[in-house]
Amino acid sequence: MPPVFWLSSLFALFYFSYGVYLPYWSLWLSHVGVHADVIGVLLGLGMAARCVGNLLVMSRIRRAQHLLPAVRWLAWLSLLSFAAFYLNQSLLALTLLMIGVNVIYSALMPLNEAVASRLVVQVQLDYGKARLWGSVAFIGANIVVGSLTSQWGNQWILHIMVMALAALWLMSLLPMTPSPVDLHGERQGDSVLQVWRRPQIKRFIVIVALLQGSHAVYYGFSALYWQSQGYATSTIGYLWGLGVLAEIGVLAMNRRWFEAMTARTLLLSGAACALLRWGILGATTDITWLIMAQLLHAGSFCLSHLGAMRYISRDLDAEAVIGAQALYGALAMGLTVALLLVASGQLYPTLGGQLFWLMAAIILPACWLLRRPLPGSTKRPAPSLNIQPVHR
Repeated sequence: MPPVFWLSSLFALFYFSYGVYLPYWSLWLSHVGVHADVIGVLLGLGMAARCVGNLLVMSRIRRAQHLLPAVRWLAWLSLLSFAAFYLNQSLLALTLLMIGVNVIYSALMPLNEAVASRLVVQVQLDYGKARLWGSVAFIGANIVVGSLTSQWGNQWILHIMVMALAALWLMSLLPMTPSPVDLHGERQGDSVLQVWRRPQIKRFIVIVALLQGSHAVYYGFSALYWQSQGYATSTIGYLWGLGVLAEIGVLAMNRRWFEAMTARTLLLSGAACALLRWGILGATTDITWLIMAQLLHAGSFCLSHLGAMRYISRDLDAEAVIGAQALYGALAMGLTVALLLVASGQLYPTLGGQLFWLMAAIILPACWLLRRPLPGSTKRPAPSLNIQPVHR
């Protein structure tokens, strides 16, 4: 299978499952009797485990040819881990399983992005066009789960999650031609610790951690909050889907509109959208304003993510890419969100939707850190491997 189709399929199936997990898992936990404050702790523990899992998995991948076997093993173990939720739903079992699935399943995200970063270099793949299929699938999951749970109950969240992971594992077994390989003359990648020691990395990680961490309340409690305000799960699914639809528009136009932008410009644009979005969600639950806030997902998440990926894939040398991807996934998308989810779980019963104002405040230090350009590393050399670009 050509790399662009393989990667697009991988993104589609992974983000379909993530579209089940991210907005709806708190509803499934509530369905099995877990209270809101405990849900925040469980989700936060999961995010902390995600940080550990990302670092453990990505630190062992030092060469490009390790990427596809790692995807296949993690997809299989993720399927087994989520199937284990059928066996025991006591608080202890849920706690252990939440830690386990986040060590394994969440590591697929930076791993998928590392595959994409490699293919951008190796076959000049259009990242935006491949990644947008993940966003399309995320919308599909939002709509499917919202509709099925409205009719048959929240137990279907787990059923759909397991079926999606089974499809992901089966797809990952298909061969990719050409598969990721190290380029001629390219040395083994730096370790995560070596990448962290680079002086420019720390400021970058703090910035993206604040931007992505500000989504914690949205990820963990928007479904519960909107449901408490009288919105049906199907409507919540449509709202989440609308946000990702806006994201798709940005990804589809990545090369036409955003190709010339620096990583710093993209990150600043994402920060501005996030400030406006969290302000709206903190101020009102009127459907018109909710729609506007969800359209801003194109900036708060997507432009921020594109900025991070641009910095990693363009401004860092090849040996730093996998380690930087691990740090981005573990610290920005994992640990920071984990800490804010735990805090939000404790504050949500008292503050409810006012927590979105706290998320807006978190953006301000990121804006201050972006006042200066982000320094890069020595540019990677042009690929010398004789591989023809894939037609897209």
